Amino acid sequence: MLKRQLGTLFLVTCLILTTVPAVLGGQNTQTGGQNTQTITVAGDGSGDFNVDGKDDSVQINQALESAAKNPGTTVHLKGPFTYEISDSLLIGSGTTLEGDSSVTIKLAPGLPVWGGRESSISEKKAMLMIKGNSANDVTIKGFTVDGSQSDYYSGVKLGTSCYNMATLIGVSGLTIKNVTFQNGTNDAMLISKSSNIMIDTVTVNKCGHDGVYAYHVNGITVKNSKFINRTNSSIRFDSATDGVVANNDCTTSGGGYAGLELQGTLKNIEVYGNYFHDLPVDAIVHLNTKETNVNIHDNRIE
Repeated sequence: MLKRQLGTLFLVTCLILTTVPAVLGGQNTQTGGQNTQTITVAGDGSGDFNVDGKDDSVQINQALESAAKNPGTTVHLKGPFTYEISDSLLIGSGTTLEGDSSVTIKLAPGLPVWGGRESSISEKKAMLMIKGNSANDVTIKGFTVDGSQSDYYSGVKLGTSCYNMATLIGVSGLTIKNVTFQNGTNDAMLISKSSNIMIDTVTVNKCGHDGVYAYHVNGITVKNSKFINRTNSSIRFDSATDGVVANNDCTTSGGGYAGLELQGTLKNIEVYGNYFHDLPVDAIVHLNTKETNVNIHDNRIE
């Protein structure tokens, strides 16, 4: 009888083990029935994917591709390290791309021109990218994105749509948190035809166009963030519904435009608790707008 019970226990154990999904490496847990996993990218040889210093976008994209096949996966960039990329990092559904605070993703030198004014929004290649309708439920957090303008691309005219830092198209459910965007030639974050967007505690320091450019977006919050303009506006809502701009600090490095630029058809927009200061034009600019329930209140303007 005891042997029969032990045999049955062994068989059940084997069946349980064979139903556990295979993982790609790193740490694996389970939350709410969804498998979650962390894949590490490193520059010191300790990662699941290890960059070789030639084109770090290759190994990072391999990690992101693996993550997209296993929704709920985090791709973690190990620091301290600067990852130089010569191609877009393509982020898939159910993926978190995070880095240590000592991580910088930097645009590599000597690249052909990405984008340009003749390109449509959907064609504007970027360092971080979600192509049209290719991903939902994405989180980006914790690291610095450096557009290399003063280092490698000082000859590129700012604001000509070249070398976006993030172009995120057709995504539902996006969080960008604790990320610094700096030293860019065009937009820090271009978000279009998307919904349910949360931008929280980011810093945009001297990009080449808008800090946040939200074009045809439904449900977007930009809060607790710092914007230092040098060409265009800190935040730009063009044809947006259900938007919140709250508790941001918007200023200039000596150039640029407004703290908040409003355009197109706008509905259900709340703007409050922001500090707009030392800007070369009005803190909030309305350009050819058709506005319904746009409430601007309790902001500090100097």
